[in-house]
Amino acid sequence: MESIHKEKIMKHPLILQSDFGLSDGAVSAMMGVALSIDQNLQIFHNTHDIQPFNVHEASYRLFQSIQYWPAQSVFVSIVDPGVGTDRNSVVLELENGTLLVTPNNGTTSHIAANLHVKSVHEIDIIKHRLKHSSDNYTFDGRDLYAALGAKLASKQVNLEDVGKVLTLADLKTVPIGTHIHTQEYLEGCVEILDVRYGSIWSSIPYDAFLSFKPTLKQKFMVTITHQHRTLFSDAVSFGRGFNDVSVGSPLLYNNSLNRLGLALNQGSFALAHRIQPGLDVKIRISKI
Repeated sequence: MESIHKEKIMKHPLILQSDFGLSDGAVSAMMGVALSIDQNLQIFHNTHDIQPFNVHEASYRLFQSIQYWPAQSVFVSIVDPGVGTDRNSVVLELENGTLLVTPNNGTTSHIAANLHVKSVHEIDIIKHRLKHSSDNYTFDGRDLYAALGAKLASKQVNLEDVGKVLTLADLKTVPIGTHIHTQEYLEGCVEILDVRYGSIWSSIPYDAFLSFKPTLKQKFMVTITHQHRTLFSDAVSFGRGFNDVSVGSPLLYNNSLNRLGLALNQGSFALAHRIQPGLDVKIRISKI
C-alpha cells in the first residue's frame, strides 16, 4: 500500500522555479493558484534564487535538475524580463513526457542543447490565462504559467490543448558555454557556480578531460582569465573527492553534471579568488 500511495502522489509533480525570491508573497501566490486548480497537487521548488533577469542561469538550473525527476513531471520556470511584451510562451516536452512551461526567451537553451526534446507547443495565452487577469501584464508567473502548469500536472489539460506545434528552430536561445579541445589543453568558461560552496563549474566536459588520461592527484596547470586579466594561475591536483587534497587547497574534479569543476577543500574558490561566472571568464586546463 505504501508504494502504491507513493506512486500516486509523485506521478505528476509540479516544480516551480523563478527569480522572485521568498521575501514577499509572489511564490505563495503561484502556489495558491496551482492548489486552487487541484488541491491534491504535489508542489516542489527547484529554486527561487535565480539572479534577477538572468535567463542563462535559469536555463542552467533547469538542466541541472529536470533530467533527474520522474517522467511526466511538470516544471514551471519564470525568469521573464520581457513580461508584458508580445514575447510568446511555450511548453517543451521531453522524451520521457516531462514538461516545461516557460516564456520563450532562452530558458530552454541548455535543455535543447543537451537533452532530447520531443515536441514544442506555443501557449495559447487567451485560452489558458487565469480568468479575470487580462488587465494585469506583470505577473504571468501567477496568471499564466502556474495556472497552466497545474492543469497539465493534474491532467485537466492535454498537451495538444496547449496551442499550436512549433519546431526547435522557433525556440529563442541565449549563449551557453562551449569548449575547445586540443592535445595540449582544454579551454572553456566559468559557466556557473555551485553557489553554496563557491566551487566553479566550467563548460568543459569531463569526457574531454579523460583524453588526458588523468591519474589521481596528478597536477594540471589551471588558468582563469577575464578580459586579458589573470584571476588565477597555478598547478592544481585532480581528485575524485574534496578530501583528496588538504583543507584549503584547490582541487580539479568531475562535478555532478560531468563537467570539470574547481573547488577549495572546505572553502570557497570563487570567494577566495573573486571569481564570478560568465561566458567571458575563460578557464584553461593544460598538461604539465
